[in-house]
Amino acid sequence: MEKAALLGGQPIRKTGFPPWPQSDGRDLDHIKAVLDTSLWGGTIHGPRVTSFCETWAAFTDADHSVGMGSCTAGLELSLRAFGVGPGDEVIVPAYTFIATALAPLTAGADIVFVDMDPRTFCMTPEALEAAITPRTKAVIPVHFAGQAADVEALQAVAQKHGLKIIWDAAHAHTAAWRGKMVGGLSDVSVYSFNHAKNLTCGEGGMVTTNDEELADFLKYSLSTFGRKKGRPWYEHHCLGFSDPLTEFQGAILEAQFERLEEQSLKREENARLLIRGLSEIEGIDAPYLSPDTTRHGWHVFVMVYHREVFEGLSMETFRKALAAEGIPCGGYTFPLYDNPMFDAESGRVEGAQGGFRKMPCPVTEWACNEGVFNFSQSLLLDTPDGMEQVVAAISRVKENAGDLLKMDEG
Repeated sequence: MEKAALLGGQPIRKTGFPPWPQSDGRDLDHIKAVLDTSLWGGTIHGPRVTSFCETWAAFTDADHSVGMGSCTAGLELSLRAFGVGPGDEVIVPAYTFIATALAPLTAGADIVFVDMDPRTFCMTPEALEAAITPRTKAVIPVHFAGQAADVEALQAVAQKHGLKIIWDAAHAHTAAWRGKMVGGLSDVSVYSFNHAKNLTCGEGGMVTTNDEELADFLKYSLSTFGRKKGRPWYEHHCLGFSDPLTEFQGAILEAQFERLEEQSLKREENARLLIRGLSEIEGIDAPYLSPDTTRHGWHVFVMVYHREVFEGLSMETFRKALAAEGIPCGGYTFPLYDNPMFDAESGRVEGAQGGFRKMPCPVTEWACNEGVFNFSQSLLLDTPDGMEQVVAAISRVKENAGDLLKMDEG
């Protein structure tokens, strides 16, 4: 047995994984083309943003696509477009990034945290149904890690209760459900293009929808100072905001999109290699692949950790040991509602008009405390040899679990 790096052995991997974001001359060419024009901003709906929105709508099987300054802005403005505001409730998962919860709070609504499926890490229809009250107006399911949520079942519950669905597709750039890309499923889907995402321009977002009237309202009014399509520049018809995608962001997205498919296929290939290798290690469950997710987005590679099989080694020490072997891993370490901004006793949210409540979330708490860890999408851009090193590192940590456990006990 080779000694684990955390115990003084040599790390299995001594070099880093591919950096992210990645750039080449194409990005510079596209940016220079914008610099050479007088069209830099976003509220003027320049040619780069317009072109990319058309590209993205077609790619995601949606009729319309509207650029946003961020995914968070897209979520919030979609809620506002549906009339969600003070006094309303919006149901959100407890296991996701904070932006999913911030959007309804920024719109003035209350939020309700619900639990998830232990295999897909997505919201379940049962959890949604149990959380609905007469004040519930919308729900924001997340296609977590790039796995499509239970679309049909969630839609059935939403339609039964007259709820709007805003699909959070921040992880799901290339995800498909039953052969259809998730951008055109129903109501709206919202994508993120921030620095960590599989398609990035540093910061940015996109709303996709099949509703032309909604798309125009988001594009010409809510994201551009409350103007109205076809009306004068200084005429404002409603409360609006300044949340557009700029021409520079559109240029970078055009260049990045040229390599998205190639990168996505590489992630898919390496994900399959990892799944095959991890199947040989008892105590680690590779990602569950729902048959309805006909293409995975692979934003993160999520695994379940069985502590008892690793001789009781805590997740914290397991992660440290893996990092010492040169394999970085991450994961949420507490549910969203345990953030300091949420006051459990009063149900108030620091700095927000709206409040919150939470449903029982045992799966989320298990996942955060001891059950789940993940690898980033950029790790999946490495070589097949790199995937073998990942598997070897986990095997070594398991072999040394007894000795590593003493660090926990100490």
